[in-house]
Amino acid sequence: MENKEKFRTWKTHLVLHFGTKNNKKPSEIADELNKLGFDSSLGTVDFVYEWQKRNPSKEDVLELADKVSEILEDTGSVFNLDTHQ
Repeated sequence: MENKEKFRTWKTHLVLHFGTKNNKKPSEIADELNKLGFDSSLGTVDFVYEWQKRNPSKEDVLELADKVSEILEDTGSVFNLDTHQ
């Protein structure tokens, strides 16, 4: 019997805290994050991004963080990303 390691998809979890100077509605922010590739979630994280067909590098995750930051610009919102298998 062969010992094969199963491919486990890497995921980036996003926790989002909306600010008080929202220039965008939370629903608008959620729509933009969905267009970026995040799926909304319930529970301890708000959104999940699945890295399809590859393991992300630190640069990939930082590039994704830059895109999230652009979406949240001037909203007063803050976020946290956690990437793992």
